Amino acid sequence: MTKTKKKPARKATKSAAPITKPQPALRCSRCGRPAAKDDKFCAECGLFLRDAYLDHRLLLALIEEKDGHSREARQQLERLLQAEPDHVLANHMLGTFYFHQGTLDLAIERYQRAVAAAPTFVLAHYDLGVAWYHRCNMPEAIRAFRRCLELDPNYNAAHYRLAVSLFHAGRLEEAANQFKQSIALTPEYLMANYHIGVIHERRGETEAAEREFRRSLDEAVGEVSSLFHLAIIRRSKGDNKGADDLLRRAHEFGRAQSAS
Repeated sequence: MTKTKKKPARKATKSAAPITKPQPALRCSRCGRPAAKDDKFCAECGLFLRDAYLDHRLLLALIEEKDGHSREARQQLERLLQAEPDHVLANHMLGTFYFHQGTLDLAIERYQRAVAAAPTFVLAHYDLGVAWYHRCNMPEAIRAFRRCLELDPNYNAAHYRLAVSLFHAGRLEEAANQFKQSIALTPEYLMANYHIGVIHERRGETEAAEREFRRSLDEAVGEVSSLFHLAIIRRSKGDNKGADDLLRRAHEFGRAQSAS
């Protein structure tokens, strides 16, 4: 009886990776020339490769906004973004519409899309910081304003907003430094002096606080908060008459502001 040879066992083979088909290159429908994703026109024949009405819609939105038709302007921007979701200016403009409506989450989403598509767009970083500030998210506001200042160190409004965000985050030393930079760039930012005065007051540095509150006063009338703090300092020094005079000025200024 002859023995039959056993067939060698088959080696297990790894399953082949799925074959991915190469994505077809974007080509002009008229002349067939290859084009990049962001090309607006065909370099060969001039045909529109994207929605021909995108820039037209942006212009219409600007006109509607100029004429005070906010709802119509917003609708034009929303239609534009359906066709091109990462359009930088449309996202920024729509974010500003949402911000003024008070829909802060939608505004933040649009500003984030704008800075993602254009990382050096300084104004979008600034507006994103303002939206985060009003959303009471100081860490995100601080991050946005710092990025703004990385791009433009002399953007004074960003220095001031960063300082206020740091102040509300309880980071008083950093806030004081930013307020000083703001004053150095734009001395007429009187509220920066007011905030420095509050920081001195919290440290118990009465004389320095009084000096900054005085600097923050408008030459014509005065600023209510500064007058109020100065009155407290006067009263702490036993000058009740001076404190009462300052409080009367604060009351008159507040009444004038309400009437205007």
